Amino acid sequence: MRVMIDTNILLDVLIHRDEFYEDSRAVLKLCENQAVQGFVTASAITDIFYITRKALGSVEETYKIIGSILNIVRILTVTNEDVIQAFQEKAKDFEDCLMATCAKANHCDGIVTRNAKHFLNFGITLYSPSELLDHVDQNVGNHHR
Repeated sequence: MRVMIDTNILLDVLIHRDEFYEDSRAVLKLCENQAVQGFVTASAITDIFYITRKALGSVEETYKIIGSILNIVRILTVTNEDVIQAFQEKAKDFEDCLMATCAKANHCDGIVTRNAKHFLNFGITLYSPSELLDHVDQNVGNHHR
């Protein structure tokens, strides 16, 4: 199973958002254990770097953290065609539209996000972290939490 990981899922783990940490961490464990293939866009990595650096106050520590993420998920290239297609959608949130466009172009089975409402009009399957964990448990038979 191929899933695009929304920025908020990674940030839940990196800056330890208590309320969301456990399920988001379990999603990354699925990627790390290769139960699913996790993907992010290059622009998500730049956003994550910026937010994590501000939260931690350390460039060196941020590089270490981003390095660990790059060992777990793969970066998907956003093409010229992806940008044009997303632009033509005239969506309220261009960044989310571009992520969905990139996910579909790269044959992802869905997007894992806590903000499903941001992606409702883009024609792609959406999973909350707990929904993805349940889906994998049902289809693979493993318990990942």
